[in-house]
Amino acid sequence: MPKSTPRSADQQNPPSEQTATDAKPQKKSKRWPPFKILIRRIHLYAGLFLLPWVFLYGITGAMYNHIGLFPETDIRDVAAESLTDTPLADFPSAAELAANVVAAINATSPESTVELVDQHGAAFNNPIILEVKDKDLRHDVYVDPATKLARVVTHSQSTEIAEPLLKEIRNIQLKPNPYQVVKQSVPDVLDNAGIDSSNKPKPRGWSKLNFLASVDGEPARITYVLRDGHIDVVRFKGQDGMSPRAFFLRLHTSHGQPPHWNARQIWSLFVDIMAIAMVTWGLTGLFMWWQLKRTRVVGAIVIAASLATAATLYFAMMNYYAVTVL
Repeated sequence: MPKSTPRSADQQNPPSEQTATDAKPQKKSKRWPPFKILIRRIHLYAGLFLLPWVFLYGITGAMYNHIGLFPETDIRDVAAESLTDTPLADFPSAAELAANVVAAINATSPESTVELVDQHGAAFNNPIILEVKDKDLRHDVYVDPATKLARVVTHSQSTEIAEPLLKEIRNIQLKPNPYQVVKQSVPDVLDNAGIDSSNKPKPRGWSKLNFLASVDGEPARITYVLRDGHIDVVRFKGQDGMSPRAFFLRLHTSHGQPPHWNARQIWSLFVDIMAIAMVTWGLTGLFMWWQLKRTRVVGAIVIAASLATAATLYFAMMNYYAVTVL
């Protein structure tokens, strides 16, 4: 009789048992990978679509911190050694100035006693800035009160200068006054909001009405300030009146929602999208990091270091602003 061949492992296990054993892992593998792919795609394509905003906020943020980055000005540094024979040499240190201030307060208010506390941490919060105008130039003089270093930043006159029209008109009075209409309605607004207050409202901010018109056949831009009736009429040339550097810095700080749908309103919408995307990148980045088991330990150490650094800076900045609130 021919010898019988041994059965393979697959033949030895009944099909029903094999299916029951592998059913759960197969079900997981079918659902989990598409979700991981979706997370990666969101992370990738959100970054690609918002790339202009990423570059804008990154670069302009550094420009705010460093006036010499992409400058449109002439910057000249003046060493402290060259100012030793000037009155600046006698400028007091932060600690000396704090002591002088306390002495002046005590002299002005003898009924109270002001004393410096231990480790009072006197520190200047900003350089001292003065400006000198010279024809078409403006020189901003920055003096570091701690190191006594100086810097002169020279700005040339903008090439996009607004040309005023109807110079004789500075203010107009409308009847009824639109600002007074709103002001008189404030008590009713507070009442409908469930707030009982007898205090009079005070102006805040400068709401303006902007529109284009024609003055003697020439295009003009008219700005009407609702608060005080001030009016500006300038020739309209389609210019924003800002240098390229100033324009990009303005984009960085543009915020809020105007009452009308326009470019600024759409820009505000993308600011919101950018905010959501930044949070999303953080969450999807955490998800993708956790999927790579070989990086979990190192990643956890990096995250712990990041949280510790952020917490330390958080409380340090809280203390800084508590001392320098003015």
